[in-house]
Amino acid sequence: MTIVETTGGPVEGFRENGYHVFLGVPYAAPVTPERRFAAPQPVPRWSGIRSATTLSAVCPQIPTYGPVGKAAASRLEFGTDFLTVNIRTPSVTGSAPVLVWIHGGGYAVGSANEAVLQSGAFAASGVVEVTVNYRLGALGFLHLNDGSPDNRGLLDQIAALQWVRDNIEAFGGDPRRVTFAGRSAGGFAIAAVMAMPAAHGLFAKAMPQSGASTGISTMDDAQKLNRRMLDSLRVTEAELHELSFEALLVAQRDLCNESYERHDFDRDGSASMLGVPFVPVIDGVSLPRHPEAAAAGGETVAVPVMIGCTTGEYVTHATAQPDMDFEFAAGLLHERVRPMGLTGTEIVERYRQALPDHSPRGIWRAVGGDLVFQNPATRFARLHAIRQPVYKYLYGPIEPDELGAPHGAEVGEVWYRRGMDVSHLPMRQAVTQPDFATAVHDVWVSFIRDELPQSPAGDWPCYSALQPEVLHMDSGDFRVVSDPFDGRIALWSTASA
Repeated sequence: MTIVETTGGPVEGFRENGYHVFLGVPYAAPVTPERRFAAPQPVPRWSGIRSATTLSAVCPQIPTYGPVGKAAASRLEFGTDFLTVNIRTPSVTGSAPVLVWIHGGGYAVGSANEAVLQSGAFAASGVVEVTVNYRLGALGFLHLNDGSPDNRGLLDQIAALQWVRDNIEAFGGDPRRVTFAGRSAGGFAIAAVMAMPAAHGLFAKAMPQSGASTGISTMDDAQKLNRRMLDSLRVTEAELHELSFEALLVAQRDLCNESYERHDFDRDGSASMLGVPFVPVIDGVSLPRHPEAAAAGGETVAVPVMIGCTTGEYVTHATAQPDMDFEFAAGLLHERVRPMGLTGTEIVERYRQALPDHSPRGIWRAVGGDLVFQNPATRFARLHAIRQPVYKYLYGPIEPDELGAPHGAEVGEVWYRRGMDVSHLPMRQAVTQPDFATAVHDVWVSFIRDELPQSPAGDWPCYSALQPEVLHMDSGDFRVVSDPFDGRIALWSTASA
């Protein structure tokens, strides 16, 4: 057993596979009913030594968002004491670089306690890894008009970063070398937190993975969601605080399913692009501006960035759709592209001209993948690269009809450790090529650890709008190439409408 002193009191962890493990360490006070919509509160100091040998509860949730979201939903035990971190470190006496990881799940499902994040891969590679649980759904992102702070899920992440700043040295980490990373909604969160004034000085690098400046709400959109939530529950805001977690979750799930399955721009505003209603809101306080506007103005946290996507981000999403022709694809996409000033027919015709060999479903995959993942990553990378080094990657094969590597396909490789038991991982995170998985993991470690990241292809050149070079990783092959998705961002210009 290993004992480490934290600002909340001493915690006792254990050794495993050559590194130290501390599970369920609180960075903020429990989310009790009276604090469910409050800013994160400091951890009350405990007496004695707190055991950190088992995972904490996770944020309450109900599966939603079709096949992708349901696969990401946690089946672990729910509770109120879930504002916790899991720490794995190679040594409690060193000064190693630190990875702080934010899980995905559409801001409504998932947790830091899922099996793939328990591999210890980064600790085995000399990095102190910290995975973060935070408030999801209505608890984290429902706007209220009663003075409750907006963006509570992001404020939780800020609190976790502050906890890392104040405590990670005791776990053998260097608080000056923190990489803030996440995938999917975790990647969306990284970009949003980078635009928050409270985040400055809390990390030295950032890594939005399969997600960037997607899923940001205006205050008008947030008010619409507030009204939908209250109407669905038939309560006032004051009564909302008195409801059970279960009642909140059922209403949350129903609203999420409605937004995801029946996109409606008039109802949801900009959230109709993604179909995810509970997202960060531009409140003028915690998040003053959209992350892209903040990046354009030089207001985002000024750190090097590693960013990228898979080659078939919408492959799994498409499995929820019936057979379609181009007209049906345009109808499905219409409400989603209205926030961009386009119609479904316009965007489908543009993509058919650019990708003439694609089927209707392939066009739907291309448009959806670009709208939600590829284009936001490209825009954010272009803007951030004006002032800071940006390293852009692409994971998976380029296949006909947009059948590349699906969303999340790289997670198993990123968190792969030689010798780990992979039998308990879901099929979508299976590792079939251990050597390739190790090489992919090493690319991530290189960015976290080195000023000039390396890959099996050698030096990884910086990305820019003028030279959109990416590191393409595909089944053991690593090459620096011109981004094959870069030109497709021009298809969305309203100037050409």
